[in-house]
Amino acid sequence: MKHSFSGSSAWITGASSGLGAEFARRLAPEVACLILTARREERLHELAREIEREHRKVQILVAPADLTAPEGIEGVIDRIAAKRVEVDLLVNNAGVGDFGLFYQGDADRLREMLDLNVKAFTFLLWWLLPGMIRRGRGCIINVGSIAGLRPVPSYAAYAATKAYVHSLSHGLEWELAGTGVTLTQVCPASVATEFFERAVRCPEDQKKVGGPPFMWTSPEEVVRISLDAARRGKPQVTPGFLPGLCASIFSYVPLSLLGKVYRAVLSGKRKPGGEWAEERMLVEKRSHGRPL
Repeated sequence: MKHSFSGSSAWITGASSGLGAEFARRLAPEVACLILTARREERLHELAREIEREHRKVQILVAPADLTAPEGIEGVIDRIAAKRVEVDLLVNNAGVGDFGLFYQGDADRLREMLDLNVKAFTFLLWWLLPGMIRRGRGCIINVGSIAGLRPVPSYAAYAATKAYVHSLSHGLEWELAGTGVTLTQVCPASVATEFFERAVRCPEDQKKVGGPPFMWTSPEEVVRISLDAARRGKPQVTPGFLPGLCASIFSYVPLSLLGKVYRAVLSGKRKPGGEWAEERMLVEKRSHGRPL
């Protein structure tokens, strides 16, 4: 199936920066309506003004929301319904990361990541798909990650959320066969956005994330390739030749072999026995109450 987004309504989550903003810019000349959702309202209005200066025909609905909260999801859904906009294209892009050892992580950040990467991601699909299926047309772009293809230490929880995206996307893509609705999962490697700045727990970790230079792609390239794949109804794409090749290899490496590599790398970074002051502090801190 081939899609044309001409005259359609596109809803983009995480639209205030990075890939979300680039999706909005790329779709603006083609669609009739753009719905922009993120927490940073002023950033959304800045983007809307930028697009309106160049593309006066497109209608823009700025719909700020905190999708980590149930009332945030319900509020933006109610606002779209009140405008009687039928969403033809969902770019399910909002997400956050967390780099570092899992047990050392912050409870609030972990909760935010699960609420956004899993809960909000799922319920937006649940709400939109019946209408698309009833109309016999629609397109979903789920922004996953190459990290969702295999477990990744130091990104253990984030990779697990993207593994959920990977599994749900494939399951839904099969369910949607014959309905006129297609789903494309995008699995980028490292992209030059604010993602890594927010994912690290301290500035010193900035140099440790992202991987080698050949694994990086620009937001413009990721969005262009993603939209081309979605127009063709392609179920999955990893933008960039070398990232795509690495993703293919990564997917087929046996977990037993992958585990040996990861264990060897991590064992060299472990502290000598007895130097666990930070861990003792965490035990003491968490013994006084549960985070949930």
